[in-house]
Amino acid sequence: MPRRLAIASPVVVLVAVILLAFVSGQSAPPLYSAPDGPAIRPWINTDDRAAVIEAFTHWYGAPQPEVAWTGAYQGCSPGDSSDLLREATIDRVNFFRAMAGVPAAVQEDPGFSELAQAGALMMSAEGKLSHYPDHDYQCFTSDGELAAANSNLYLGRTGPWAVDGYIEDPGDKNVDVGHRITILHPPTTRMGVGHVAGDESRYPANVLWVFDDDVFDKTTNVREQSGFVAWPPRGYVPGELVYPRWSFSLSEADLSAAELTMTANGEPIPYSIVARLSKEGEVPSSVLVWEPSQSVMQATEDITYTVSISGVGVPLSSGVDLAALALVDQREPSDRLERFRRENPDREQADSANQSYETMTFSYEVTVLASSEGGLRSAVMAALEPASDRARSVVDSGRSRLRSIGL
Repeated sequence: MPRRLAIASPVVVLVAVILLAFVSGQSAPPLYSAPDGPAIRPWINTDDRAAVIEAFTHWYGAPQPEVAWTGAYQGCSPGDSSDLLREATIDRVNFFRAMAGVPAAVQEDPGFSELAQAGALMMSAEGKLSHYPDHDYQCFTSDGELAAANSNLYLGRTGPWAVDGYIEDPGDKNVDVGHRITILHPPTTRMGVGHVAGDESRYPANVLWVFDDDVFDKTTNVREQSGFVAWPPRGYVPGELVYPRWSFSLSEADLSAAELTMTANGEPIPYSIVARLSKEGEVPSSVLVWEPSQSVMQATEDITYTVSISGVGVPLSSGVDLAALALVDQREPSDRLERFRRENPDREQADSANQSYETMTFSYEVTVLASSEGGLRSAVMAALEPASDRARSVVDSGRSRLRSIGL
């Protein structure tokens, strides 16, 4: 996710290492065809329970395509991955964006994908993720280095399955859910996708380039009139997509004094706030992240949670011409590692202490659909495992959810 992502600290890092499992002997999956069922543009109406269930089962119903990698570790050839897998990856990005209420109009940028492919080879060959890889990384190239600084990174997952992992954003180094909020960043219109299949001794890899030239566009509409983006989002949400970390993000907001309450059926739900980031003139947005103590994954009936966040400072005037913000040339060597510094070059001259804020309260309801509803669990579990004769996954021994390594 940029700081990131690993998303680390100027970027964030999804790192969860653990046990390897190999799946073999599976037959080739049917060809993937981009689902043409329920419309999701510009976003899904999450007030419509039936529409959410239909969209979820449809978009999770197609099997994950093979990587079909054409490159090679010997000679460090990046090659390419399946058009179908890259298409399915962007489809999954747009599904989550549609659920979150941001424009589901992201398209693949071939130039970004070429760079991401070089990055995927580096990560898989080295067997380690970094947004700032050393020059002694196996198969190191300047293109791969640039991709590492501008992308979400995953070892052990490819395609839509990797996108699922970015949205979950587990691990102690990903408490600010940087991977999640860059995928759900409203203005983004172009991303790049790179994949490497891995082999008996190397992980498969996904690199998802997430920063395009539109990241500072302030004109993008979102579904929520008050402008926030949350996961899980307001409205109906399949239980399989409600992860342990909940998040609320709002561009330019001051969340330093924000207070959270969460209830279900009028009863308070205990929680722990794990991240609180307030950012001006930077991407991704300010974000509040918390972990409810009550698991909603195995609910046998719909449960409605009410979330209220008070004390949110919303700038009346930023004092900065955001429209004038410009991304540095992403191919400029001197700036290629400043991935998370997507900010106004003159930002230090803007005294945030003089900023004027209006204090606001944001309240919304999330209805978590029972996991068994409409065959949701069987649909999602079928989609989680890539249909590959050499698929590998990492299982966190502390939780039942499948996991691999991501940054």
